[in-house]
Amino acid sequence: MARYRAVALLVSAVFLGCAAQQHGEGWLNELRAREVALPEARLMGADNGSFAASVPALRVSGVVEGEDADLVSLDIGTDTPIECAIYHDEVESASTLQTMAEQIFTDLGERYQSPVQRDVTKLEAGVAGASPYLELHWRYQTARQPGTVHGELKQLIASREGRSVYCVHHENGYAQSFHEVVGSFVETLRFSEYLDLRPYYTQIEILSMGGQPFGYSVVSLTEDDDGEPRLVRYTAGLGRAEDGSVRARDLTEVEHSTTGGLLRDKLVTDYRDGEIVRALWLEDLDGAGWRVTDGAAEDKVLSVFEQPQLSSWLGDVAYFRALIGQSPDGGVVESYAWAPEITPDASVQRTLRLIGPIDADRYSGTVAVGERQSAVVVDAKGAPISARSAMGGTEVVSERVFVEGALY
Repeated sequence: MARYRAVALLVSAVFLGCAAQQHGEGWLNELRAREVALPEARLMGADNGSFAASVPALRVSGVVEGEDADLVSLDIGTDTPIECAIYHDEVESASTLQTMAEQIFTDLGERYQSPVQRDVTKLEAGVAGASPYLELHWRYQTARQPGTVHGELKQLIASREGRSVYCVHHENGYAQSFHEVVGSFVETLRFSEYLDLRPYYTQIEILSMGGQPFGYSVVSLTEDDDGEPRLVRYTAGLGRAEDGSVRARDLTEVEHSTTGGLLRDKLVTDYRDGEIVRALWLEDLDGAGWRVTDGAAEDKVLSVFEQPQLSSWLGDVAYFRALIGQSPDGGVVESYAWAPEITPDASVQRTLRLIGPIDADRYSGTVAVGERQSAVVVDAKGAPISARSAMGGTEVVSERVFVEGALY
């Protein structure tokens, strides 16, 4: 996952081209309820052949090649087009949405010389085909003589074939139209080349709290130079803040393991509100123990600890698969793992318990890491389908919504 980079050119273009309109109160609800009759989706693409997608838009125009991203406009017949940035790699999804919105609201405040009051009207996570996305809708107002300016901002960011796609529409109304157009654009987007090594296995999970989706997690498996598994797990989440803004977190975990799931090394990078707070690296000292260093603190050595073997995400899958094969009506496996959110400087005991079958394809169980415990459902191969865990007095739920490829 590439480090977060703001596309200042896109923010500037969106702001200048999409100034909010000033309306009386009697018109406001009508403006916000507006939608547009979308045309049939048709294949459109860049003149240079770099990408193509099936989009229910009148035209795709204004492709501008940039250093970090290519910019494109989707004309759907509204006063302002939907503006999109197709990044050349992947960026931190949650931090990108948050920082782009903050930049736009800052520019609005400077333009009108008045504080901007804003509220999130939609915070959602989902999938468009094989592409996970985060979506934010805002309503804002700011003073302008002789009345008040009311506006709406709609944002969506998705991951597609090793790249990030960010789209924004700055106009009152057209919320469903925006969602449908950008969803189709992202789902059908194809590139002339795939920049990264294609995963042989991918699964996407949607994270929710209190029934409200707030983030997603993607697990991708490729082979490293030694022909052994390299797993990347990326998790992006958003939360509402009391001041009307949002909080963002982007967590990336990279694990190298043996085919059987024993950990060889692991890297964890943690971004909060666009700023990196941790970059922890766990390395095997050739069987003499493990060393943890923090790249965000000039590679400071946090600890060296002894533990013969540590399990990985793939190791948990292998353990559940073995339990299902040996004792499908119940069984327990205990191992050790590195869970930096619990104990960044040491290993922690991990207990996997298989309770029994739910049906022919699903099994219930629990995973305990230290004092934290989650109720899980796994498939017949041991891969997680869902998990439920308590966090701050609220239940956080993870539900698998997409699978591609095979683990074995």
